[in-house]
Amino acid sequence: MLEIKQNGAVLQFVGELNCHTVVAYWPFKLLTTMPKQAVFDLGGLLHVDTAGLAWLIQQLAKAQQLGITLKFQQMPEQLRSLASVSDVLALLPTD
Repeated sequence: MLEIKQNGAVLQFVGELNCHTVVAYWPFKLLTTMPKQAVFDLGGLLHVDTAGLAWLIQQLAKAQQLGITLKFQQMPEQLRSLASVSDVLALLPTD
């Protein structure tokens, strides 16, 4: 299960971001309502697989098309490791 809560310019992710949960957020229409500076708070993620990582990267591309600058906060170590092994860690805008 994945829940995404909006609090102003921050989207808080809670639960699992994986092949089973990303389909519920495809397409991710909430991104179009975000201000030009937005944050994905990933601290509540319990598990992320490659589908979840790919979904995050796709949201970065979509945000760029919309003129939105995204920042990822509180990225779980499991996601950081997956991004590192996948050689995409440098693409993720983290603190």
